[in-house]
Amino acid sequence: MRALIKQSIKDSRVEPYARWLVKRSRGIPMPFDLVKNEIYDRQAFEIIRRVLAPDANCVDVGCHEGSFLEEFLRCAPQGRHFAFEPIPKLAASLQTKFPMVTIFPCALSNSMGETAFYVIPDAPALSGLNRRQFVEPTKPRESINVRVERLDGLIPEGTKIDLLKIDVEGAEGLVIQGALETIRRNKPYIIFEHGRESSMAFGISSAHLYDLLVGECGLRLSFLRTWLRGEGELSKVRFGEPGEWYFLAYPGKQAGIS
Repeated sequence: MRALIKQSIKDSRVEPYARWLVKRSRGIPMPFDLVKNEIYDRQAFEIIRRVLAPDANCVDVGCHEGSFLEEFLRCAPQGRHFAFEPIPKLAASLQTKFPMVTIFPCALSNSMGETAFYVIPDAPALSGLNRRQFVEPTKPRESINVRVERLDGLIPEGTKIDLLKIDVEGAEGLVIQGALETIRRNKPYIIFEHGRESSMAFGISSAHLYDLLVGECGLRLSFLRTWLRGEGELSKVRFGEPGEWYFLAYPGKQAGIS
């Protein structure tokens, strides 16, 4: 019975709440957002395993410590992989850990140059191109200068990109604007995090991001969980609703729009 219940809630809307309550009942005081992150990683890795061929090429934007990169290498060991990480300490560690991957120690955006990047030492995964004082407001920020590039200017000519992962704390719209040629040409799967408030800090609304991916690039959008369950793609209205952070853009079409 327990196995049946677990299977019935897997990848459903109630799974994060159920897992959070189970952890609390076991004396594990994990914040709800971290429970959602655990589920996101599992769902994202399952998508990666489903869609990547052994020779697929992937891009990891906001690589951090390289957990997604490890999954790329497991599922596509014959592919060519590219990773972007602007925090110098993390970029240096990635270059040592993944000598077979092309590591770029810079941020991606819709322009080229140098800009401020705000590092949160106590929570480096939340660092980004905007201070976002509404996220962990009590934690100090350290401003460093980083190089910014456009993805379209860095991928070698003739290299087909099959999957793109973007986790850049609200700057996903800027990354996509700087990668439109690559996305239009390759129609890759794109696993990305998106929050309305964080994205608006960069002047890009959910509706604008939807238009970029669906209208300009010809992709479809789903929540990770609904794509895994074979449910319909998202309308612009549903994409802009609060409460979901993790999305998949993908080629082709699933039945129905919700």
